[in-house]
Amino acid sequence: MAASNSVLVFRRLRKALKVLSEKGPMELFRLTQTYLKRRGQINLASKPGQTLVYDTTSVQFSGKKFDQATLLKTLEELRTQPFVLALSQDDYLHVVGGVQLKMADQQHEMNEEGLRYLHISPFLVRPTLDFSHQPGVMRLNLDGHFLGFADDDTLLGVLSSLVEEDTLNSIQLHHLMGWKPDYVPRMLSVAGDVPIYFWLHDFFSICPNYPLLRNDREYCHAPDPVSNACQLCTYGTIRPLHYQAFNDLFQRFQIQAVAPSEFALELWRHKFPTFSGVGQVMPNAHLEWGERLQETNSDQALKIAFVGYPVFHKGWQTWLNLTEKFGKDPRYRFYHFSSDWQPSSNFEKVSVEVTNSNRTAMTDALREKKIDIAFLWSICPETFSFTLYESLAAGCYVITNPASGNIQDVIKKDTQLGMVYPTETEMLAAFDSADLIETNIYFRKNVRRYASLGFAENGTETARGDY
Repeated sequence: MAASNSVLVFRRLRKALKVLSEKGPMELFRLTQTYLKRRGQINLASKPGQTLVYDTTSVQFSGKKFDQATLLKTLEELRTQPFVLALSQDDYLHVVGGVQLKMADQQHEMNEEGLRYLHISPFLVRPTLDFSHQPGVMRLNLDGHFLGFADDDTLLGVLSSLVEEDTLNSIQLHHLMGWKPDYVPRMLSVAGDVPIYFWLHDFFSICPNYPLLRNDREYCHAPDPVSNACQLCTYGTIRPLHYQAFNDLFQRFQIQAVAPSEFALELWRHKFPTFSGVGQVMPNAHLEWGERLQETNSDQALKIAFVGYPVFHKGWQTWLNLTEKFGKDPRYRFYHFSSDWQPSSNFEKVSVEVTNSNRTAMTDALREKKIDIAFLWSICPETFSFTLYESLAAGCYVITNPASGNIQDVIKKDTQLGMVYPTETEMLAAFDSADLIETNIYFRKNVRRYASLGFAENGTETARGDY
């Protein structure tokens, strides 16, 4: 165990030094913050008994910024070529995540259609909206290439000039974390009468604590922002103005909501009853099922895997409880598939990192290890869950709970694919008895299939290899 921890510390230190030398201290800080969140500290400011306040931190930027004339010259081609304006919380070219992968897909797809892709994100990465009421600095990318930085007013002036040429095709609001709530409406007003798409990658528009966990512990069902149930939560103090900003945005502009699942769209509409725009479901991926696998060997131990980052809201504590109780049980073998290493004698670590150039990595790894059951115990409502589709494509039976959002919704609609256990206690009881083993024997013999996983790109779904 000591040797494993030493190797882990060395790997992380080496990665930190590389980031510091290549991308600077701000990027190292951002990655450190993200890491701590993944380890279960959902928000650095969220500590027991601490009252959160709206983020009024002003931007400290000492680098070079475009002036209006230079930026307009840099974007000169957009005067004659149609382009899309995409907004998100960070740089999708260097940050790996679901939102970022989706944007990379969209950029390539739109470029193929002859559309340029202008991406803007705040220089200062924040976990909430920006309530500083101070000048901001934006990062600009064009067609997957970094251009530079510009302040708010410079960017608006250049955008206004480009809009006059009638080449702006649409606005894609992928994520507004870190944006000023009064700046986004100014940008949309300048853009004129073009389609505006709001992407429901998560539920950040409902609450700054986008997993919707009361005090980072349990699913809250997103009560009214002024209700007692909301004010009991650490995030209750910073939710009212946050929610109001989004609600005002949806009422002021003709916005089309794009959700990755029916579950996500239905929940979101319920929380924004005044939204009168169009809503559409555009899954991030789909399954093309192959032939049923003929597997009859029931003598081997069941192989169960936790798929994804080891964070609290993904069910990590329940996984630890499960493996602590049954880790030495000869009927089972436990695995953790992730790029984040969590050493334990109760389960085997399998290092997997899914990137835009290696989208099939997780499914490939699950198949290689012949995993029987995917443990997807998210305690927050997933809007989609790539791990669900990766696991199903690998022929895994899925175990989940009622709070897991789209995961439980998919399983409930096709109960042969898995089980939704009402409580952790009932799930543990299934491992203790022979029920789960018998269920999986039936699944292996009569249901189990591999699938090809198709990834959606800007309204179309393109298969990325049969695996």
